[in-house]
Amino acid sequence: MKNFTLLLLISLPNLQVQVSGKISFNKDIQPILSSNCYSCHGPDSESREADLRLDTREGAIMDLGGYRAVDPGKPEESEIILRIESEDQDEVMPPPESGHVISSEQLALLKEWIETGAEYETHWSFKTPHKQPLPDIKRKEWPLSPIDHFVLKKLETENLPISKDASKLAWIRRVFLDITGLPPTIEQAEKFHNDQENDAYEKVVDHLLASDTYGEHWARMWLDLARFADTKGYEKDLHRDMWRYRDWVIKALNEDMPYDQFTIEQIAGDMLPNPNPDQILATAFHRNTMENDEGGTDDEEFRVAAVKDRVDTTIQVWMGLTMGCAKCHTHKYDPISIEDYYSFYAMFNQTEDADRVTPIVPTPTSEQARKQKEIQNKISQLQIALQKKPETFQKDLENWKGKFKNQPLWEPFTLVKTESKHGVILEQGADGTLQTKDENPEKDSWTLTLSIPDDSQITSIRIDTFPKKTGGKWIDKNVALREISAKWNAQEQESRKVNLINPRADFSQRGWEVAKAINGNKNAGWAFSPRADQPHVAIFDIQNPIKGGDLKLTLEQEFGQGLLFESFRISFSTYPVRWLKPVIDYEKEFNLIFEEQVFAKTRNIHDEIKRETKTLNSLESQISKTPIMRELPESKLRPNAIHQRGNFLDPGKNVSPEVLTVFGKIPSGYNADRLGAAHWLMNKENPLTSRVMVNRVWARLFGTGIVETEEDFGSQGMHPSHPDLLDWLAVDYQENGWSLKKLLKSIVLSRTYRQSSVIHKDALQKDPRNRLLGRGPRFRLTAEMLRDQSLFASGLLTQKIGGPSVMPPQPHGVWKSTYSGAKWSTATGPDRYRRGLYTYIKRTSPHPAMITFDAGTGEVCQVRRIRTNTPLQALITLNDQAYMETAGNLSNQMLNYNAELSQQIAHGFQRLLTRPPEKKELQRLISLYHQLEEEIIDKDDYLQSAGLQTGNPAMVALASVLLNLDETLTKH
Repeated sequence: MKNFTLLLLISLPNLQVQVSGKISFNKDIQPILSSNCYSCHGPDSESREADLRLDTREGAIMDLGGYRAVDPGKPEESEIILRIESEDQDEVMPPPESGHVISSEQLALLKEWIETGAEYETHWSFKTPHKQPLPDIKRKEWPLSPIDHFVLKKLETENLPISKDASKLAWIRRVFLDITGLPPTIEQAEKFHNDQENDAYEKVVDHLLASDTYGEHWARMWLDLARFADTKGYEKDLHRDMWRYRDWVIKALNEDMPYDQFTIEQIAGDMLPNPNPDQILATAFHRNTMENDEGGTDDEEFRVAAVKDRVDTTIQVWMGLTMGCAKCHTHKYDPISIEDYYSFYAMFNQTEDADRVTPIVPTPTSEQARKQKEIQNKISQLQIALQKKPETFQKDLENWKGKFKNQPLWEPFTLVKTESKHGVILEQGADGTLQTKDENPEKDSWTLTLSIPDDSQITSIRIDTFPKKTGGKWIDKNVALREISAKWNAQEQESRKVNLINPRADFSQRGWEVAKAINGNKNAGWAFSPRADQPHVAIFDIQNPIKGGDLKLTLEQEFGQGLLFESFRISFSTYPVRWLKPVIDYEKEFNLIFEEQVFAKTRNIHDEIKRETKTLNSLESQISKTPIMRELPESKLRPNAIHQRGNFLDPGKNVSPEVLTVFGKIPSGYNADRLGAAHWLMNKENPLTSRVMVNRVWARLFGTGIVETEEDFGSQGMHPSHPDLLDWLAVDYQENGWSLKKLLKSIVLSRTYRQSSVIHKDALQKDPRNRLLGRGPRFRLTAEMLRDQSLFASGLLTQKIGGPSVMPPQPHGVWKSTYSGAKWSTATGPDRYRRGLYTYIKRTSPHPAMITFDAGTGEVCQVRRIRTNTPLQALITLNDQAYMETAGNLSNQMLNYNAELSQQIAHGFQRLLTRPPEKKELQRLISLYHQLEEEIIDKDDYLQSAGLQTGNPAMVALASVLLNLDETLTKH
């Protein structure tokens, strides 16, 4: 950060503190000490040199044996000054090897500070913000809001001019892009341009804040902070459903959820009393942490890494502090000890997740939830109707049951013969149960010849298996029926294969489902661990029912380990297969069978319930299951200790859960857990939370925050350009119920925001980066805004809110998944043209067009995107398939608008830039069009690259030029 400080000192001479003026410790002295001294003479006692501490006044003025580092009122006797001025390489400070040098201007500031008493102050951002009275200004007619008073006062103090108001067309494009991320339509711009009412500006802002596109645009800022992505990260980087969290953010922003509620629900929504599904979904904020699926990794190592990421992210997002610096040692610059770090860590260390996707919960969309509720209600009504039986039901039931006295639902086969590779003998009891006579071999196959009564046409076969006796040679009491097959020997006929179908069982072991016993593959079959100590039943229907003769049933049990039947029964049924359910005590099911399958009125209701249940199951299978936060039960809470040097395998002193008490205590009534931490963050006494958020919003509107270092409000961060304005906004944000929409409205309706972005020569020299806000904002659009603007202007944009991520075109070969085989499946239809917010983010291979324009990977919290300017960016907007397709469609919009060339070009210009072209601009574009007509040689190939079969290649090329104008790519 020292480089930024020096840059300001060099490039903004009028902003330097004059040595003869009043010295501010926070603004003038602390940046010098923090950048050059604190790493060796700061809060971290482990790395402190010479037992000298310069971050406190007590340490700085301490008697060091007849001298002091800082001797108030005596700069010439202060060791710090003597060391800085020393020419002895062994004595000079900072040491030459550090790379730090105190400039002459900084030295002069230090001397005057010591001369005037060397007073210290609490770091500016660690003091509770207060609204200062609006400053007195000369041009009292200029301000439109309190914001303008603070800005104008600074400009007047620095003798810098203000800019005139931007044109109405420039302002409406600016505010549309800032609030929705999309430009206005020509019709919207013209309506505003012609509106002469006093509230014309306010009406536009209110309309934009009420639109769904507002939430989409501002969600991008938050998703950067939340390290949102569609994959888990690390080596395998497998897919993970997180898009419903993105939907939650969009909805919360559109509903203007107060920031305190927005915070509490994301950090600890699951810990609220009776949390609703949306509050639980919100906790996915901290499940955006990465997970490592690589074989051989230690789940605990990566669970700990995830918890540390949550700690670092929480403090950086809400308080703008670099908490992560204290995970290995006490923070070298800010008042955060390693004990503080792990005490705060302890508040996040008791969740169920452990480098696995669980816990997850179904998170239906509002439409899915509506349909789900509708079907569930319908099923409930049908179930109520089932309770109202007709008068004849009971009589008909008893008559129906009577038929089973002569022919049971299931009748045991009579065993005629047993064939076994290893000579196993089966004995049949009176109830039909088959029992092995001796100890079973390790593996075997049995062919059982079973007699079929001549008067019985059998429809199904049933196997009942009973628990094995304890003891014996084989420890595992499971059974592994790898394959069952059947042949029928009819009287005086050749045997033929019997096809067994529709397998079903009361229970199957995972991976050994009963269906695998008839699939011809002997790698698996039917088994029932871990419930081998219970009776089980499997049923197989016969495709073509058989009658009389013998049934040869082969039971292949060659898995090994003695996993063979020991006590079992094989039965047949002659009744309709729909009556035959895999239940142990089927006689208890007679009433249900009659109700479901026989009695017409109740059968029809059951059929309808089955249809609705199938529809419900189909719907629920489509519902995304999102990872969420959930606390461990009391009995499984983890111990908490300092990780020495950050190593979780080297625990040190035990710690208890606690917040950073230097910034206040947990509010009364809350415990030291995630919920308590959330309320602590949003306590109005917390000096940082509101400042950090309003500064973040300001940076999105003006390109740079009032505090440029959005990620660092600590002593290494930069001083605010307008500290009183920052505090006024922070307090006002709280007073307005933490409403983001009200905050935005107050800023964009200010005269500061309304200024033209045209740069005057004097302002360029004195304030080249517009830190004093003497002109309107001007900077390049974000990756998502560039894509969305081009889609919108071309008429291709799919304006659909929410839903799963999509895969727009990207260069072939960029996305390769070594392990999962997942491929980039380029979207077709409407999904191809969705907003950039919905582009699929693979952490190890993000979309090239996004990262080229400074978007993140989702691997870590991205507090701000540092804007870059590279040739690759021009190649994207000129040649990327998505931008070529928008050029193609924009050209059609232009051609279809009017038959006259000048009107066509002007229309395309205005769709992108809102304003009509000046006469000179239009003439240059017309000339370019005619030049392009002659220069494009392979017209068909060029049209195809723009996604067109027919069209005007020159107009496509001109549309591409319009899409690449500096004014198009810039918000100004």
